[in-house]
Amino acid sequence: MQGIVISIINNKGGCAKTTTTVSLAHALDKEGKNVLVIDNDSQCNSSTILINNISSVTNTLYNLLSQNIPVTTCIYPTAYRRISILPNDQRTAALEIPLAKHMPDSLLIHREKLRDHVCKSFDIVLIDNPPNLGFFVAASLYMSDFVIVPNEAGSMFSFEGLLNAVEFINEIRENGNHDLRFLRLLISKVDRRTNAAANIIRLIRDTFDTDQIFNTVIPVNAAFQQAELQKQSIFRFQANSPGAKAYRMLAVELLSILGQLPDINV
Repeated sequence: MQGIVISIINNKGGCAKTTTTVSLAHALDKEGKNVLVIDNDSQCNSSTILINNISSVTNTLYNLLSQNIPVTTCIYPTAYRRISILPNDQRTAALEIPLAKHMPDSLLIHREKLRDHVCKSFDIVLIDNPPNLGFFVAASLYMSDFVIVPNEAGSMFSFEGLLNAVEFINEIRENGNHDLRFLRLLISKVDRRTNAAANIIRLIRDTFDTDQIFNTVIPVNAAFQQAELQKQSIFRFQANSPGAKAYRMLAVELLSILGQLPDINV
């Protein structure tokens, strides 16, 4: 397996996009895959978790998009054996309007500056995106092969964000990146004690086909928040927690799905 680019998106915050990006990256690391995390969100949450001393970083996504520098100068090792990161910083948010003025050509900026190198250098690339369907998410989708959409069980707003995200994916595929595929939606923050979670899960399964939903669901687990406070992945903080076990299962399921696709060699 080499050079599979997966965007993680939803048109809502709090759906576990960053948690999924970091936790899935570490789970894939444990499966022997070389992973690059691209922090495409100027809130920089993935960067903060994966880089111990973020102030020591010289070049970020901001520098890559605003200057003529090699992508190799923007990729850093992390404290995790097979995970590298292309970090972000808050200045990147200011680039959105100038870049958007040059659409549609500027939508290819991530693809042109990143894709060739990262696909040759890593097995899987995971892109953590902002909680919207704006320019940076579109640019991420223009360089991606697949999309995963986490959805918070128990939140109707998250479900509405899911529907908007799927429609956005379809628009990008029809109008720009014809190879883009909606891989699966991921049901996250599942609390089986609540009726709200059961109702949203039922609604999701009534709305989407079975092959559009991961079998693995991610439970509510306080260890996620505690791990983020410690700036660690869930595996490093509490490897035996229900959340860590779920993401280990998700990584195995993801690799199995990719392995069944005719044009993917796992």
